[in-house]
Amino acid sequence: MGRRALLSLTLAAALAQPGMAQDAGSGALPPLAVPPIPRPETPALVPADDKAPPSSGALIPPEAYDQPVIPLGTPRPAAFETLRESDFDHAACRLGLVMLGVDHAEVPPLTDPDQRDCGIARPVELRAIQPGITVEGSPVLRCDTARALALWLREMVVPAASRLPGSPRLTSVITGPGYACRGVVGGSTGGRISEHALGNAIDIAGFGFDDGSRVEIAPTADRGDLAAAFQNAVQGSACLYFTTVLGPGSNAAHDDHLHLDIKARQGGFRLCQ
Repeated sequence: MGRRALLSLTLAAALAQPGMAQDAGSGALPPLAVPPIPRPETPALVPADDKAPPSSGALIPPEAYDQPVIPLGTPRPAAFETLRESDFDHAACRLGLVMLGVDHAEVPPLTDPDQRDCGIARPVELRAIQPGITVEGSPVLRCDTARALALWLREMVVPAASRLPGSPRLTSVITGPGYACRGVVGGSTGGRISEHALGNAIDIAGFGFDDGSRVEIAPTADRGDLAAAFQNAVQGSACLYFTTVLGPGSNAAHDDHLHLDIKARQGGFRLCQ
């Protein structure tokens, strides 16, 4: 066989393999060898006899209970703290007392260890409601209560006293408790606290005059004298200065005194009986 025939046979054999011819003609690289991806091992099943230890049922590990408990919110302030006056308001009130001639003194804050709502943040002690008119008992009150008392006595009680027989001059006011940590109408502090427990209230048991006479608070149903008229006048006029006025005729607990307080009510409502 000649060289020409041998070359023809070799070329025919090459053309008979398409893949080789294409690779040779395109110059493409052979495919990369990708290593196989290993499959995750399947965890061995726990035999039925080898059960996991039972859970204690607690979502919080026991050691976490030793940590301090953080409260969810700020506790409400004590009732008396909600009535705390600003520096400006307190100074203005005390200036008003001075201008009215009230002899008073600022005393340390009052609190009660057994009832957190009781107390007075900025109390004052009354000694004389104006020159020549003492306050028996030296009650301790909030300044606003003392100012209401001074205005009522100055504008209503003193003028009314001049209508009594002999026109005596008022010289003393007989008071019951001012501040007292107790419930309404006295007794237990377990329920609703009295306005006395906040320094908002004062009890008036009677009035003394320069001629030695006294008018003591008592029911006036069977009386028709000027002393009864005086009592009715001062009790009725007190509602212009206080938001609560209780006395004879309201209930048996107030037959022997006038309860006066400055409790704030919705809409400015006043309870006067």
